[in-house]
Amino acid sequence: MNKFKYSSIFALTAILFVTACSNDSMEQVEAETDVSFYNQFLPCTPGPDYSPESMRQMIVEWNALEVMSDDLVWAGGYAPKGDSNGQDNGWWELQWPSKEAADVAWEAWMADDTAQAWDKKSDAVLACDNSLVSSWTFKTPGADSPDFDFSYFATETYPCNLNDGKTSEDLMAVAEKYNDWVAENGTAEAYFYGIYEALDEDAMFDFLWLNFHQSFDGLDAGNANFAENGGDMQASFDEVASCRSPDLYDSYEFRNLLSEAS
Repeated sequence: MNKFKYSSIFALTAILFVTACSNDSMEQVEAETDVSFYNQFLPCTPGPDYSPESMRQMIVEWNALEVMSDDLVWAGGYAPKGDSNGQDNGWWELQWPSKEAADVAWEAWMADDTAQAWDKKSDAVLACDNSLVSSWTFKTPGADSPDFDFSYFATETYPCNLNDGKTSEDLMAVAEKYNDWVAENGTAEAYFYGIYEALDEDAMFDFLWLNFHQSFDGLDAGNANFAENGGDMQASFDEVASCRSPDLYDSYEFRNLLSEAS
């Protein structure tokens, strides 16, 4: 099966390999909190020839492909942390300015012989299934975190459903309240969050709430702080949505077109 692969998420725990990383560019995007993007997640699993070295080479080759779209705003990888996640595969995330831009890029990718040859060759290292790609509207309603380093970060993913009678507007209203809570109670380590609202009709969840911390130590400290000081804030969340236990991921940035243009 042909796949549109942004690969290396399983090497991430072994190597720190970053392509075109620039905090300044991402901060500019984060600061525009009313901006939304069209994001996609692909599930990926390692193949029999996986190794840090083979993954590193595959990343280099992927970045060198001429078919890579100039509309790909950002790409990153998520490798499962521990063995208690709801799914044991990793994820590759693609960020686009719109669905139309994503569709054009996918069509070009699938029609490019060089890309497809690379795709077939790399199956033994990492397989990402585009038949299971999911689509989301992505927003960062909170303030930017100017010290955030995207070369490595810790992600806590909450899959959530809106409660009966609640809407996206209610979700964004509670996010605004949470912004005030973070401003008053936030911990010292760099942190921000993103809300992914489902676009697929058959999506299991209405939205994903992703907390991005600089490290898992920072994540643990943030959760301890929230447990101690966030009771009222949690009650506000509970009025709007119900969430499953979070999944944890080692996370990395691998492509940032904004930084390449800067």
